[in-house]
Amino acid sequence: MQKSWFKRLLLSYMPIFVIVITFIFFVFFQLFSEQSRQEALNANKTLSLQAMRMVDTSLKVIDNMIVLESINSKPLNDFFVSSLTSDPYINIQAVQKLKEIINYYPLIDSIYLVRNSDGYVLSDATNGYISSYPDQNFIEEYQISKTPKWTGVRTFEQFKMKGSKQVVSLVRGSPYMKNDLGMIVVNVAADSLNKLTRDMLDSKVSFIQVKDASGGHLFGTSMDVQPSQVYSQYVSGYTNWKYDSGLLNSSFVSAVSYLYNLWFIVGLVMIAIGFIWMIYVSRRNSKPIEAIAARFSSYSLPVVGGGWWKGKPDEFAFIESAFDQILEQSKQYQEKYREDLHVRTRYMFRQLIEGDSSLTVSEWKSEADRLNLPQPLDQFRILIIEIDKYGDFCKNYSKVDQDLLKFTLRTVVDEIASKWDCRLWSEWTSSPNLSLMLFEERDHDRFENTMLLRFAEHIITWTHQNLKFTITVGAGGSTDQLGDIPKSYKGAMEALKYKIVLGENRLIQSEDISSQGIAEVYTHLGEIRSIIQSFRMLKEHWSDDYEKWFEQLKSSFLTNDEIFSLMNYLIYYIGREMSGIGKEIYNRWVQEGLPKLTVKVDNSYSLEQLRHETKQVLTDQYEMMKQLQDEKQYSSIIRDICRLIERDYANPDLSLEMLGDRFHLNAKYVSKLFKENTGQRFVDFLIDIRMKEAKRLLTETNYSVQEVAERVGYAHAISFTRVFKRTTGAAPGEYRTEQKAN
Repeated sequence: MQKSWFKRLLLSYMPIFVIVITFIFFVFFQLFSEQSRQEALNANKTLSLQAMRMVDTSLKVIDNMIVLESINSKPLNDFFVSSLTSDPYINIQAVQKLKEIINYYPLIDSIYLVRNSDGYVLSDATNGYISSYPDQNFIEEYQISKTPKWTGVRTFEQFKMKGSKQVVSLVRGSPYMKNDLGMIVVNVAADSLNKLTRDMLDSKVSFIQVKDASGGHLFGTSMDVQPSQVYSQYVSGYTNWKYDSGLLNSSFVSAVSYLYNLWFIVGLVMIAIGFIWMIYVSRRNSKPIEAIAARFSSYSLPVVGGGWWKGKPDEFAFIESAFDQILEQSKQYQEKYREDLHVRTRYMFRQLIEGDSSLTVSEWKSEADRLNLPQPLDQFRILIIEIDKYGDFCKNYSKVDQDLLKFTLRTVVDEIASKWDCRLWSEWTSSPNLSLMLFEERDHDRFENTMLLRFAEHIITWTHQNLKFTITVGAGGSTDQLGDIPKSYKGAMEALKYKIVLGENRLIQSEDISSQGIAEVYTHLGEIRSIIQSFRMLKEHWSDDYEKWFEQLKSSFLTNDEIFSLMNYLIYYIGREMSGIGKEIYNRWVQEGLPKLTVKVDNSYSLEQLRHETKQVLTDQYEMMKQLQDEKQYSSIIRDICRLIERDYANPDLSLEMLGDRFHLNAKYVSKLFKENTGQRFVDFLIDIRMKEAKRLLTETNYSVQEVAERVGYAHAISFTRVFKRTTGAAPGEYRTEQKAN
C-alpha cells in the first residue's frame, strides 16, 4: 500500500514537472535575451547622462572662468571703461588676455568684447564697430532681449574666407552684476562639443542627438531618428538642451520584446494548464488523505520526529512538522510586520514635513491609531535636534555605539516631553538630525517662547552632561494648518544654518533668524582684499584688521555656507597675492601654508574656532615672509619707503626720483626693488592709498572734488577724476551720490 501510494503521487505530478521544466528551459534563454537588451538600454542611458554631464561641466567651467575674469581681469575692465581716445595699449592688453583665455580653454572657438559706450567690438583676431561687425544681428538682439546663459545653435562667421560655423554662445555683461558697460561673448563650436561625446557611443549600435531649447540640432547623430528608437531622454537643467539616445538596430530590439511577450503569454497558459491539472490530481488523491484524517482524528498526533507508528511510516508526523514550521514562519512574519510599521511611521512623518501628504486631520487620527502614534492636536511645531561636530562624533564612536547613543537621545527626549506633559512625535530624518513634531492646543499655548526655551535647554543640558556630546536645537514656527508643517520644518532647518555664527549647544528659533538683517556676502570681499594686501605688504596692523573683520562677520549674520565661501575666497586671494611676491615665498605658501589653512577651514565648527586657528596659520606665514624679507639687503629700506608713502601720499611731488634722492638710490633701482619686495608697482601702490583716502573723504565729508583731489596729492581735479574713474568705475560725484543713497 505504501509503495502504491508513492507511485500514484509520483505519476500524478510527473506531467506537471515535465511541463514546468520544459517551459523554464525555454524561458531561461528568453529572459537572458531580455536581460541583455535591458543592460544595453541601461548602458545607453548611462552614457547619454554621462555625455550631458560632461558637456554641462565643460560649459560651467567656461562660464565660471568668464565671471571671474570679468571681476578680476584688469585688461578687460580697462577696455570697458576706456573711450575712443584711450591708449591703444589697452586694446592690445585686452586682446592678449582673450588669446590667453582661448589657449587655456581649447573648447572656446572665439571671444569678442562689445563696449556699450561707443559700440566698439574687439575680438582675439579682429576689431571694429557693431555696424560693420559680422555678428551685428546677434549683438543687437541681445541688447534688446537678454538671452539665457547659453544660446541655442547659431551661425557665426568671423572671416568670410574661412566661412561660417555652427556655435553656441555665452553672453556675460560687464561689470558683473551691473552689466552696463558692455558684454563678453564666448563662442563654442558645436563640432568641439561633438568631439567630447563622439567616442562614448558605438555609432554602429547606438546614437545620441543633442538639441537646443528651440529644437535645433546641436551635435550628435544627424540622421533622422524615429520616436520609437529613442529609449532615453534627458534635459539639462543648466543649458535646457535635450539629449536623446537609443539603439539603431530597433528591429532586433522589437523582435526580442515580441518574443518576450509571446513567451510570457505561453507561460501564463502553461501555468493555467498546470493549475487545472493540479486541481484534478489533488481532488483525485485527496480522498485517501481525508479517510486517513477521519480515521485518526480521535487520536493524539504522534510526537514530531517519531517517524513510525505500528511499524509503518507515519505521514502525520511529517504533517505535524510542517505545521510547526508554518507557526515559526508566522512568528517571523509578525516580527516583519512590526518592522514594517516602523517604516510606515517614518514614511508618514517625512510626507508631512515635506508637504507630500494629502491627509486630513481625521484621516491622520485614524492612521495614528493604526500605527500607535500620538494623536494630533490643534497646532503643530517642528523642532530639529542636530548632533554638533557630527564628523568627530562618527570618528569617536563605533557604528554600534552611535546607534546606541542615538537611541538613548531619542528615548530621553520622549521621557522629558512626558514630564513636561507635552505630546510629540520624533523621528530620525537624517544621520545627525532628530526631528520632533510638537502638538499644541489652540487655547493653551504651552510652548510659548519662554516655555520652549526651557524645554530645549532641559534636553540640551541633559545631553551634554550624560552623553558627552552637544546638540543644537532649531525651532520652526507654530502653525494650525497641515499644509504649513513643511514651512515650520524649513524654518527649523534654516535656523541650524546659522549655527557657526550663533554658536552650538543652544536653541535657535526661526523667528530670531528672520528678525536679523541678512548681510550681503559681497560687502566682505573688499575687506578680505584689504587685509590680504596688508598681510602681503608685511604691515603689522593686518592682524587687528583680521580681528575686526571677524567681529563684522558675527554681526553680519551669515549662514554656514556663506561663511565658508568667504573663507575659500580668502584662501584664493592669498594665493593670488603670494604668486606676485617671489618664487620662494610662493612655494613655501603652497607647500606649507595652503594645506594647513585648508584643513583648519574644513574642520572648524564655530566662528571663534575658525578665527583662532586660521589666524595662527596666517601668523606663521607672516613671520616666515618677514624673515625672508629681512634677509634681503634692501627690505628695510622698502618698508621705510612704504611708510613714507602712507604718510606723505598727499604730497603732489611724491615720485620715484624724490624717493631715490631721499634714500640715495637710483630711481629705476627703487622701482625694481619696490616691485620685488611688495609684488606691486610704486605707482599702483600710491594710487591705491590715494583712492582709499579719496573714497573716505567723498563719503564722510562735504569737500568739493577739487578739495578732495588736493588732499590726496593731485593738483588738478581733472587728473584726479580720470584716475578715480579708472580704478572705481565711477566719477567722484557719482560715487558720492551712490554711497549716500546706500
